[in-house]
Amino acid sequence: MNALPPPDHTPILIVGAGMVGLTVAVELGQRGVACAIVNDGPTTAAHPQGNTLNSRTMEHYRRLGLAGEIRATGLPGDHSMDVVYATRFAGWELARLDLPTTSDKIANRPANEHVALTPEPIHRCCFFYVEPILKRAADALPSVDVQFGWRLVSFVQDDGGVTAQLENVGSGETRTLTCDWLIGCDGPRSTVREALGIRYGGLGGEDEAFFRGRMLSSYVYAPTLTDLMPFPPGWHYWTVNADARSSTAALDGKGHYVALTRMPPGEDETTVDAEASFRATIGAPEGVDVPVEIRSVRAWTAGLALVADRYQHGRVLMAGDAVHLFTPTGGFGMNTGVDDAANMAWKLAAVVQGWAPPALLDTYEAERKPIGHRNTSMSHKFASAVAGLDIPPELEDDTPAGEAARKKLGAHLATFTEEFRSLGIQLGARYDGSPLIADDDEPAPGDSPFTYTPSPVPGGRAPHVWLADGSALADHFSRGFTLLRLSPDAPDGAGLTAAASERRVPLETVTIDEPAVRELYGRDLVLVRPDHHIAWRGDIEPQEPAALIATVTGGTAGAG
Repeated sequence: MNALPPPDHTPILIVGAGMVGLTVAVELGQRGVACAIVNDGPTTAAHPQGNTLNSRTMEHYRRLGLAGEIRATGLPGDHSMDVVYATRFAGWELARLDLPTTSDKIANRPANEHVALTPEPIHRCCFFYVEPILKRAADALPSVDVQFGWRLVSFVQDDGGVTAQLENVGSGETRTLTCDWLIGCDGPRSTVREALGIRYGGLGGEDEAFFRGRMLSSYVYAPTLTDLMPFPPGWHYWTVNADARSSTAALDGKGHYVALTRMPPGEDETTVDAEASFRATIGAPEGVDVPVEIRSVRAWTAGLALVADRYQHGRVLMAGDAVHLFTPTGGFGMNTGVDDAANMAWKLAAVVQGWAPPALLDTYEAERKPIGHRNTSMSHKFASAVAGLDIPPELEDDTPAGEAARKKLGAHLATFTEEFRSLGIQLGARYDGSPLIADDDEPAPGDSPFTYTPSPVPGGRAPHVWLADGSALADHFSRGFTLLRLSPDAPDGAGLTAAASERRVPLETVTIDEPAVRELYGRDLVLVRPDHHIAWRGDIEPQEPAALIATVTGGTAGAG
């Protein structure tokens, strides 16, 4: 923890140093933008939450130079990634979703669907392994001031900035800090959102079934659990029975798990017997000892699909759980937050560094709020399918009727593949209709949560291509805007370069002379934003390059 108090002034104050807040800090710091980040806890998270970094998130961390270090944590590349449905850990296997290991995906590149579409396949890794990596990265950036043990008490804003009152959680010392922009990444009980009077809207709150209502999250160490299983181990286990359902994920392949079970009526995290709840999901035969240690517990509410009415107000912006709440089915929550961070950070940097007007930040909510609704809706659909399972009373009977019940339910569970193959959600977010996106004469592909269709139509993520030298196309993009020249005969882009230079917009021209890339992107020139979304494309330079540069940076509307 930084021993110094927070500064008296910073251009940007980030409240909350979880995955999303730290990602914003690293994004800004790598662009040389001064910021401070405060967190009321003394350290990064100690309780596991979430276990999937999806492909888009890993692409962002690849862009930040952190993907390799992150892949060295969590589950090893050769660990089974199967999803297993069983009556209990010591019971019958009902169904299994066979998913390739990360090592298999990378070894079979580009034949594997995921690695043909992205350079970064999904990584199964708990967020509390990643946060320390992000914090070390933020600590190493001279322009980032990281302050753990400080909390936001209150703030006021006016046209000139924000004045925040901070308090040291340990000593009670108070500080006044002024900033130009305040960023709330402080979770579902966001002090920032509540101070603004912004409410969530959507679905959730019922306490009626597993994965719909009050739940218990347990950090479990059970080193011999896989020895007890009468079926091959996997990555994610769902126990399905009448009294002890759970969703349990392996964290490191060394006996550590995060287990989600229903909170017993009348209990809370201070009174619940978490060990008994987890042992019930095991169903060990009488006399068989299974060592179980509960490292920590946390209460939470499942079945939520909530999106804040607003993502920004004046000089205050919010991201992550502060503006959207998910049930973990699909693994969309934190990943949506990291995508928020990528969208927000380059715009903040542009405004602070003076190469875009403050109006650019008004596009943050316009671009990201529809994605919040899109992703929470699909997560809720997955959660409802899990919560609504009909479990026959004879399911665990060692009888012909029990066998028939298991076979029938297993066949149904085997259809639950979409939750774990949602490439459309991961890679297909689009900003069609954004004022920052130039019109195109080709229609965008339809939005499917399950299927990702690579498209060069402006508004979407720049499609991935493996180049002849083995690198990914996106590895050649700059930190600012990138003008791709995809043909030897393409215009040199001098007009756009000059227009960007005049406005101090960071833009680099990259020439790629590979026919497959030109064929995929469909034009000789493609302008890619700092967050790797396509802003414009054409075979010739626009007639008014300055107008286009103004458009894509939030200025006066321009031409295509």
